[in-house]
Amino acid sequence: MSTRANAKARELIEKYCINDPSDLNVRDIANAENLMIKEEDTKGHVGRIYKDEEGGIITIDSKIKEAGRKNFTVAHEVGHYMLEKERERYCSNEDLMTYGDKKYYEREANIFAAELLMPVEWVREYVKWKDDAIETFEEAARMFGTTLSSMSLRYAECGKYPIAVIFTKDGRVKWSCINIYFPFKYVEHNQKVNSFSKAYEFYQKKEIDREPNDILADAWFLKDFNYERERYMIEQNLPMKKLNAVLTFLWEL
Repeated sequence: MSTRANAKARELIEKYCINDPSDLNVRDIANAENLMIKEEDTKGHVGRIYKDEEGGIITIDSKIKEAGRKNFTVAHEVGHYMLEKERERYCSNEDLMTYGDKKYYEREANIFAAELLMPVEWVREYVKWKDDAIETFEEAARMFGTTLSSMSLRYAECGKYPIAVIFTKDGRVKWSCINIYFPFKYVEHNQKVNSFSKAYEFYQKKEIDREPNDILADAWFLKDFNYERERYMIEQNLPMKKLNAVLTFLWEL
């Protein structure tokens, strides 16, 4: 995790005396930092930033309708502004889902956005686990003014309940984030989605529901050092059809 990205986000929270989620308005912060925000057709990008010596302009795609996606996009672009010297950045949907080793600057902007919108102590205080990942993170995302995917990742990083979040695209694992107390720790990058998982059905062009399902740990953790045969857990999936991707949540029975 980037110490610098986190520190820069914390600087803004302290600078504007923000004490809880209800105090935070990312657009007000951007404006206070001399960043104008506008919405227009970005022709394939979800957000971009142009900056000069006096401030800059953040542009977000006018086709984005969800307030949480708009907020996270703005926070991501503020991250580019605070962390880099480049005058201009163009960001795609996938850039805002980047948490692996590639695309360093996009990953840093996402870390910044997560810390700005969802500080660790707020997540631990306000997010209550409901034995249903999607219900938990939908409610928390509304409270924090962000996206379900960013909220779930943040909770896996620092939440009180042990879960794993795995993002797959085109039938392969792109990244995973696993809570420190979750029993397994290793998911191989780029491994194929296992046929034992419910997520596999999505890549077979089948409809998958959003309900939690019991599955074998084999579906994801065959190569983990702590792997045990006949061990079951709960899997819940959120399909992302436009990306040909699935966000998978896992927790113990």
